[in-house]
Amino acid sequence: MALNVTPLNAPHKDLELLPLADRDYLIQDLVGNRSHLQTFCELKNSYLSNSDFYGIWESNLPIYFLPFVNVFHEIIHLSSENCETTQRAVKIPSGTILFHITPDSINQMLNFKPTQLLFPLSMKFLLDEGPKLFSSEISIISQVFMRAGRQPIQPPPFNYTCFNEVGRLLVDMISYVLGFKTSEHIDETILVLLSTFTPGQPPAVKYNYAKFIANKIHDQLLNLEREGVFKYSSYIYHLFLYYQSDCFQFPIRKLDSKGEKRSVIFWTSVFHQVSTSPYSYCEFIDMFVYPVSSLLKRAPPPRLSYDMHKIL
Repeated sequence: MALNVTPLNAPHKDLELLPLADRDYLIQDLVGNRSHLQTFCELKNSYLSNSDFYGIWESNLPIYFLPFVNVFHEIIHLSSENCETTQRAVKIPSGTILFHITPDSINQMLNFKPTQLLFPLSMKFLLDEGPKLFSSEISIISQVFMRAGRQPIQPPPFNYTCFNEVGRLLVDMISYVLGFKTSEHIDETILVLLSTFTPGQPPAVKYNYAKFIANKIHDQLLNLEREGVFKYSSYIYHLFLYYQSDCFQFPIRKLDSKGEKRSVIFWTSVFHQVSTSPYSYCEFIDMFVYPVSSLLKRAPPPRLSYDMHKIL
């Protein structure tokens, strides 16, 4: 028996043009339970004590592994709206540049001065080189960086839990720098970078991570309205902190105990996402989000009191 059902009318609007209800979940750095500052110090001390067996510090990778931060989406959206293409910079509405998005501006805030020519890095390069990895190269990677008894019998991707402690550390840092959402599955792009590490030897290749990250930040800010993706909030926060430090009222420690300059990641923990932070989320809003929003808007936004934040 045929059912007497009135056919549905086709929608009058192109569904592809309708905005998603909420895409801000795509504005999120890779999240994990690793202490970035502790990892940074441990790897640096291992290098200074000649015990960096895998050459991790020499690869420069730890320099660009920034702390997790409390993501406040409005800062990223405002940075996107004020991103200047020609000068590769974020500016205030009147045109004054707040900071540039370049390899030099990133290296300067991280207090890193490359002493040799670095190999260019791009996603195209990784996607091209991944399929070229020989089975023997993948076998060496698995023997060095995967747990005993968890050696793969199938081609990649591999599961994160199969990797040993050093392997997971490298995967975390590589995934973060590449702007991946998760490090759960390790594909050939990550294996290409893992293949540069050999026990007892310096890294075979030193990549230009600063240029890669600068290009990714610039592209993601320019395309944020259309694609809704941004994976480098920690870099944006630290760029604001470094180049606009006079705008903030919280204590900033630019020098170490010896009076020498240090990476911006050690200046403050006001926006770091750590359980031991001396700052509450309300203080993060009041001390960091409000000044940054004021810079990026034509008129300062209304300021809620600290007590009001506590109520909210």
